[in-house]
Amino acid sequence: MSLRIPPSLLARKIVCPAYFPRPFPEDARLRFLGMHAMTALRVIRRHLGLGYQLREIEKRGNGCRADLVFQDASGRLRVCEVKSAKVLTRLHHIQTALYSNRDYDEVVLSNRETDIQLTRDYIESVLHQAQTTRELLINHAQEAASTFRPGEDICRTCANQRCSFLPTETRTDH
Repeated sequence: MSLRIPPSLLARKIVCPAYFPRPFPEDARLRFLGMHAMTALRVIRRHLGLGYQLREIEKRGNGCRADLVFQDASGRLRVCEVKSAKVLTRLHHIQTALYSNRDYDEVVLSNRETDIQLTRDYIESVLHQAQTTRELLINHAQEAASTFRPGEDICRTCANQRCSFLPTETRTDH
């Protein structure tokens, strides 16, 4: 049995299996979409300047959506996961690795300023962690729900009220 979890959530579950997403306010969602679109345009421009051809935008497949797919002059395909964040975090790297599949020759994490190509070893490591996390979530759901691993890029968007790492004023069990 396989558990389908979108890469954005699975990356967070890899870091903290007890992660539970906080609702995303509509006004913040619109602001985020605008920033993401502007960042994607910068990434496209940078890649076109390097000689790549844009093949697809928001390519759907495998239960997720890859932001950008480029092809170089030799026919190699590069998938880019675009992040509007100024600082690319461990969580961004993990999420990007989850977009890897055999159709892509290169997997790249991009923001406004830079492109970071992930190594095959790193991607394989993350895919192994993803499988282990899925198995934990399926076979040991109670253990997963109480396995708290704090992290700055996780805790700020978590709504798991049982977590002792959340500030006291936001928990319901105090």
